Order: sequence, then structure tokens, then C-alpha cells
Amino acid sequence: MKHHVVFLILALLLGIVLSGCEPPKPAANAPGAAAPTAPTAPQAPTPPALPPETKFGVFAGDVNDLAARPAASQPVQPAPAPPPTNPNTERIKAQAGVGAQGRSLDQHSGLVVTPVKAFFAAKERIAFEQAFYGQYRLYRATEDPPKDFAGLKAKVLDPYQIKLPQLPPGHKYVWDAATEELQVERPKQQ
Repeated sequence: MKHHVVFLILALLLGIVLSGCEPPKPAANAPGAAAPTAPTAPQAPTPPALPPETKFGVFAGDVNDLAARPAASQPVQPAPAPPPTNPNTERIKAQAGVGAQGRSLDQHSGLVVTPVKAFFAAKERIAFEQAFYGQYRLYRATEDPPKDFAGLKAKVLDPYQIKLPQLPPGHKYVWDAATEELQVERPKQQ
């Protein structure tokens, strides 16, 4: 007996939830729908709704407004770093492919060579994207960016024991403080 009562109560609650609280509104062209009636007296104009910011505890903006800072609190960006003084050099972002290991295999391909090249590329990608930039983001959350590569080495690379990939002869790491990017200065490629 008790099981039937519980089942009926659950069925009743489910029926209420599925049917909703308000009866369906008849469509204007449905058969049997009442014709619309004209208003008997003109209604008084409703006052305009108050803007949301007048309510206590309501934020009137959107996600972009939350992310934007007021102009006074935005940090001043340093001037862009000058290009290399030697016209025969160029700067590229330090990423997989700039290291010395595995460069002798670049012109080769094959069943053995391709996985070895992928191995060296993966090691460099992990060194730059995970080890360096991961730790740099943690460092940058509390500190100002370093001014040059020597400052970067003293404040980030050495304390966090980050080993950057060895570069080919004639290449060197450079820190661009304006963009906060680790770069490699190398002879221009033809």
C-alpha cells in the first residue's frame, strides 16, 4: 500500500513539472480562440526601467569590461627593443628548431630519421614552452619583467634551473623586454 502512495505522489510531481505552472496561451489563428478585445481605457505610460547599475550588487557591464583596466592603472609599455645592430643578423622567436641538436638531420628523411628529428623537436618545444614560459609566467605574476638576457638568466633561468637548448655557433639568446619574448639572434638566412 505504501509503495503505491509514493508512486502516485512521484507521478503527480512529475506531471506538475512537465506540464508547467502556467496554462498554454492560445494562438491567435487557432480555432476556438477568442478574438482580441480592444482596451477599454488608455493605460498610463509606464515609467522607464531603472538602469541595472542603480541596483545594489549588480554589475552593468560584460566580460570585456571586467577584463579592461582603467587607463590610469595600466602599466606603461616600454619602447620596442631596437633591431640588431649588425645588418647581417636577424632575430627570431626561440622555439623548437633553433637548437643545435638534430640540425644535421634536417635535409634527411626516412623511417629512422623522422622519429629522431621529432624527438629533438619535442625536447626543444618542452624546454621553451613548458619549462621556460611556464616558469616565467609564475615569476611574472609577482615580479617586473627583466630588462635584458643577463637579468633573465639571474632572475628566472638560474633560480628555476631551466636549461635552454644549446645553440649552433654564431647564435645567441636575447631577451626582448618590450614583448617579453625570448629570441635567438642568428646570422641572416638566405
